[in-house]
Amino acid sequence: IGEGVLPDRFLITRILQACAYAEDQRLGSVLHSMAIRRGFMGRVKDVPVGNSVLVMYVKCGELGRARAVFDKMRRRDLGTWNSMIFGCCRSCQWEEARRLLDEMRREGTEPGVVTWNTLISSYARSGDLDVAVDLLGQMEECGVEPDVVTWTSLVSGFVHSDRGDEALQCFIRMRVAGVEPNGMTIACAISACASLKLLRQGSQLHCHAIKIGTVNNVLSGNSLVDMYAKCGEIVAAYRIFNEIPEKDIFSWNSMVAGYAQAGYCGKAYELFCKMESYGIQRNVITWNTMISGYIRNGDDERAFELFQTMESYGVKKDTASWNILIAGSVHNGYFDRALRIFRQMQSVLIKPDYITILSIIPAFANLVAAWKVREIHACIFHHNLEMDGKIANALINAYSKSGDLAGACAVFDRHSSRNTISWNCIIVAHLLHGSPTKVVDYFFKMKQQGVLPDHTTLTAVIRAYGMEGMVSEGREIFLNMDKDYNVTPDLDHYAAMVDLLGRSGRLQEAYAIIDEMPLAPNLTLWESLLTSARMHGNVRLALLAATEMSMIEPNDPRIQVVVSSLQDLAGQSFDVPKVTVHSKERMLGGVESCSTEIRNMVYLFSTGDKVASEHEAAELKLMMIEMGPSMLSAGNGTLEVEEEKEELAGIHCEKLAIIVGIFNSPHFRSIRIIKTARMCNHCHTFAKLVSEKYGRQILIKDPKYLHKFENGNCSCEDYW
Repeated sequence: IGEGVLPDRFLITRILQACAYAEDQRLGSVLHSMAIRRGFMGRVKDVPVGNSVLVMYVKCGELGRARAVFDKMRRRDLGTWNSMIFGCCRSCQWEEARRLLDEMRREGTEPGVVTWNTLISSYARSGDLDVAVDLLGQMEECGVEPDVVTWTSLVSGFVHSDRGDEALQCFIRMRVAGVEPNGMTIACAISACASLKLLRQGSQLHCHAIKIGTVNNVLSGNSLVDMYAKCGEIVAAYRIFNEIPEKDIFSWNSMVAGYAQAGYCGKAYELFCKMESYGIQRNVITWNTMISGYIRNGDDERAFELFQTMESYGVKKDTASWNILIAGSVHNGYFDRALRIFRQMQSVLIKPDYITILSIIPAFANLVAAWKVREIHACIFHHNLEMDGKIANALINAYSKSGDLAGACAVFDRHSSRNTISWNCIIVAHLLHGSPTKVVDYFFKMKQQGVLPDHTTLTAVIRAYGMEGMVSEGREIFLNMDKDYNVTPDLDHYAAMVDLLGRSGRLQEAYAIIDEMPLAPNLTLWESLLTSARMHGNVRLALLAATEMSMIEPNDPRIQVVVSSLQDLAGQSFDVPKVTVHSKERMLGGVESCSTEIRNMVYLFSTGDKVASEHEAAELKLMMIEMGPSMLSAGNGTLEVEEEKEELAGIHCEKLAIIVGIFNSPHFRSIRIIKTARMCNHCHTFAKLVSEKYGRQILIKDPKYLHKFENGNCSCEDYW
C-alpha cells in the first residue's frame, strides 16, 4: 500500500484472515472499508471476501458488526452460516445459534459436519449436554456422519460435567460407529475411568494409547497418571509420570495428588519440593493438593502451616484453599473450627462459593446449632450465591435436624427446581418431627408433580403409615414398590415394615417378615423388633431380638446390658439361647452425656454429675416430688432394662440439662439437648411433665429419634 499497490480480492481475503487470527480489529476495519470502496462486497463472486470480514469481526468479539455484515450479504454459502453460528456460540447466544441453524436449512443450505460440530462442541463445553446429544441425533438424521471431533467434544463434555458413565458410553458408541479415536479422545476417556475408578477399563485404554502412539503425549500421560493414582496403583502412576518426556504443571500436580490421596504425604511433599528445580512453578492447585493431603490424613498442623506460608511464596490463596480447610475440619469433627475459618474467610473478603456452603452446612445439622444454620443461610443471600438444588437440599436437611421445621419448609417452598432429593429432604424432615400425615401429603404431591419416588421416599412413607397405624396402606406400598416404582425392597424397607407391624402390636407378623425375607437381617431390623417387643411387653421376642443383636455386635456394651436385663426378666421360662455377658462394671463403664445451648454457650452434662447450684438442686428435688405420682406410671406396659435405672449411675444427664435450661434461660421458650444414648422411660415422662408445667418446648435428639416435647406430649407418641 505504501508503494501505491492496492490489494485485490485474493489478498484482502488473506490479510483479513491474518487480522482474525491476530484479533487486530483496527486493521480489519480498514480492510473492510477498502473492500467496500473497491466494490468487493456486493457480487456473487465476493462471498469469500464477505466471509473473511465476517470471521474477522467474530474473532475480535464484535458480534454486532458481524451480524450487520451477515445481513447485508446478498449470497451466503455454508462458510457464511458456519461463521455466524460460531460467533453466536462464542458469545453464548445459544438460542440465536439454533435459530440460525433452522434458518439456513429453510434457505436451502444443508449444515455440514463443521456446522454440527460447532454447535455440539459449544453446548458440550457449556455443560448443556442433553441439548448436545439431541443435536447429535439431528445430525445423524440429516445423513451427516459424526467424526472424531464430534465424539471427542461429547466425551470431553461429559467428563468435565462429572458424568463419567455417559462419557464412556459415548466413547463406546464412537467405536461401534467405526470412528477411530485420537489422542484427545483417549485422554478424555481415561479421565472418565479415573473419576469412576475403573482400573480395568483404564488399562485397556492405556493399551490403545500405546497402539496409536499417543501414550507419551503429555495429555494422555497426565490422564494415565491421574487414573492409576485414583485407582490406588501408585507405582504404575509414578512409572507413567517418569515416562512423560516433557512434564507440565498438570503432570506434577497429578502425581503429587496421587501420593497425597494414597496417604504418602512424605512422598508427595518430596515431589512438591522438587518441582521448581525442574523449572515448574508451583501454582495454587499444587499448594491446595498438599494442604488437602495433609488434612485428609489427619496432619492438621502441617496443613495449616502450608496454608499460612503459601502467600510468602507468591501464591495467592483462592476460595478452594479455604474450602479445603473448612471441609477437612468438618471431616475431622472440628465443627467450631470450621465455622471460625469460614468467618475468617469472609473477614479477608474472600467470597464463599457453593462448595464452601455445602462443606460447612452438614457440621451444624444438629439441635444446638440452629442459629449457626441461620447465619450460613444469611451468608448465602448476602453473597448472592445462587440457591441451586444442592444448597437448598442441604439447608432443608440442616434446618430440620436443628429443630426448625418451619425453616426447612420455607426453603422448600421457595425452591424452584425440586428434584427427588428435594422431596425426600422435606419428607424425611416431617418424619423426623413426628408429622406422618404431612409425609403422606408430600408423597402424593410429589407424584402429582411427576417426580418419581425412590428408595428413601418409600422407606419414609412406610414408616409414616406405621406411625399413623395404617398397616394395610403401608403394606400395599411395600408389596407393590417393585412394580409401581421400579424399586426392589432392601433392608431399609424391611426394617420399616417391621416397625409398621410392630407399632400396631402385630409382633408375630413382624418376626415372620424377618424370618422369611430373602436378605440377611442386619442390626437395624433386630433393633426395630426389639423396640416393638419392648413397647408391647413381649419378653420372649425382645430377648430373641437382643440376642441376635449381640451376635452381630458382640462388643457393644449397651446391647450387653439389654441382653443381661432381659435374661433376668425371662429367667428360665423361655427357650432362648443364653448369651455370655461381661460384668456389669464393664458394661456400664461408658458414661452417658448430653449437651445443650444456653445463651450461645454450649454446656456438657454427664450422667451422675451434680447440679451446679444449691437452688437448682432444691428445685429438681421439689419437681421430682411433685411429679412423683405421674412418674410412677412411666413405662407402664413396657419392659424396663437395667440401663435405664438411675440408682446405678446417678441422675440422668438430660434431667440435669433440662433443669439448668429452665432456670438459666427463662426468656427462651425452647430447650435443645443432644444426647449420646437412648432416652429412658423415666426421663421421657419427666420431659413431658416439665414441658406442660413450665410451658416450654423441649427438643431432645438421641441416636434414634428427635423428641419434641410440648404441652405434655412428645412427637414420638411414646414409641421409640
